[in-house]
Amino acid sequence: MIDIDDIVKDKDLAYEAALAKNDRDTQTWESYYESRLNDALPGKLFVISRAVKAIPESEDLWINYLSLIDSNFGLMLAHEVQQVIDQCFTTQSKSLIIWLKVFDILMEHAIDQVTYIRHKFDQCLQNLPIKDHDKIWVLFIKFGDVIGGPTAIEIYSRLMKFISPRVLNGSEIGNPAELNLTILNFIDKFVELGDDDSGHVLKLYAEIVQSNDYSNLPKSQVQILFEYLDLLTKNTVKEKEIESQINKAIQKYPDQITNLQLKLISFYKSKVDYADKVRITYEKALKNCKTVRDFEKVYNEFTKYEQEDIQSYIDSNNNPSTTILSQKLTYFEKLLNDRRLLINDLQLRQDINNVDFWFNRFDIYQSQLPLLIQTIANAIKSINPLKIPRNCQHKLYEIWIKYAQIYASSSDFKTADFIFGKSVQSQYPHPNELAELYIHWSEMRLANDYFPESDAIELLEDVLYRESSSANDATISYSDASVPVQKRIRKSIQLWDFYLDLVESFIESPRDIIYIGKISDAYETMIDLKIATPGKLLNFATFCEKWGFIEKSLSIYERCLHIFKDEAIKLEIWNVYITKLKYIDHKERRKDIEERYFEVVKFRGV
Repeated sequence: MIDIDDIVKDKDLAYEAALAKNDRDTQTWESYYESRLNDALPGKLFVISRAVKAIPESEDLWINYLSLIDSNFGLMLAHEVQQVIDQCFTTQSKSLIIWLKVFDILMEHAIDQVTYIRHKFDQCLQNLPIKDHDKIWVLFIKFGDVIGGPTAIEIYSRLMKFISPRVLNGSEIGNPAELNLTILNFIDKFVELGDDDSGHVLKLYAEIVQSNDYSNLPKSQVQILFEYLDLLTKNTVKEKEIESQINKAIQKYPDQITNLQLKLISFYKSKVDYADKVRITYEKALKNCKTVRDFEKVYNEFTKYEQEDIQSYIDSNNNPSTTILSQKLTYFEKLLNDRRLLINDLQLRQDINNVDFWFNRFDIYQSQLPLLIQTIANAIKSINPLKIPRNCQHKLYEIWIKYAQIYASSSDFKTADFIFGKSVQSQYPHPNELAELYIHWSEMRLANDYFPESDAIELLEDVLYRESSSANDATISYSDASVPVQKRIRKSIQLWDFYLDLVESFIESPRDIIYIGKISDAYETMIDLKIATPGKLLNFATFCEKWGFIEKSLSIYERCLHIFKDEAIKLEIWNVYITKLKYIDHKERRKDIEERYFEVVKFRGV
């Protein structure tokens, strides 16, 4: 029991007298308290406790009181401190400065009084205006970090409701810095606090994954998705739930289909007796791969899984079933053998119009004729001629030739002929390909007794002299991709050369007038189509000379000089023409030709 005479000194009498007249004079109380600063704790308490009781609304007096508690906390009982604090807030519950001072005291000296401190934070947030809450939350989460456990989890859960949604989704920077927390920061904090096995983290991941509002987070949406899936697998959720999540993710991120299916496989592997689902998903993943890198990842995992499964079966059974082991080995062997086919599946998924990829598939089925024929038919049906990559080594027409040769090699020339007939109706990137088809078609007819010998020539004449031809054909550009190749094929030098060589091979003597006439008609048509070069017409002249048609030969030289305007070309023609004067008996005619030649030579300075 403290004696009043021990507390009140003679020097205090003036203060006591003044307060007896007016105990609500703040200045007097502050002066009185300051005069006691060098006294023991009871003396200081005696003054300040009476001061706040007399003027409970004075913030300054309460600050003095709380500062006294702060510096002498170890000399006071816990319940006494709590009584002072509770008394303080009967009038100071709206004072931010008081609240901050109280929390400094409690967190510095009474951190073990968790429930009391937590209740005070609750009381504070209920009484202070929202504009001051950020300062309190900085202290509240600091308290939570120290305490940890369920209390900290609850604090951060409440804080999320206070943080601006734009700060949570990374669109804005929070202020103060301690509250610049995105949803990912909250996830990390919950995990740090040991809450990764509860619903908080899963709910937050689900919110990000299912929303389009989190594109500004420091992690990509795909990275977050896979973290979420890992957590689902770890928490052994129901099979349908993770399957549903992965199927939704595949729809949203189709480029991640391989990695997502591997996640599903990891989930199945964590279960007992899910081997069939593991295999089915591996097979599906192989068929859905979009890159060689993805394929290698899945295939290597799959083969390793099968190897381990076989070894596990042998190790766990003293007397393994021959039937079961044989089935496992057969399945594994098929997986190894199908690697090339599976890669080709991937190639065709990448670009179904790549002819080289189709030829890779033809090689795979080379020894399986029914599958080869079906594959060739699928290729023809699937390839868009206008979308074939330019760097392909194989050409579209080669597929048709391979198709026809399958039947021709087994003497089914009727079907082969039908296939060639269909092939020339299709579109091609360049008329050279169509020309190749006609050449191979003609060669097939020529090489087999199934067709009359003349069929090979008639086939080419049908396209080179078709009824639909007109004078307009000469104006069509051979390289004009906007014109179908069927309308440009008449200007194919390659096809005309083949036709000329073929017809000439039938000529045995000058009496073969029909074939010689065909040669002449061919060159005339080439001139009309404006594709006859000087060299070709000189060949025509040589041909006529060879078979004794001298005048025809000489007339061709004259015609060449008329057709070609370039002086250098004309000189080359003259140089050949002048050597043929030996066939001209008429002196005047020969003299006239020589004079014309010398004029050209003189003009050219030769």
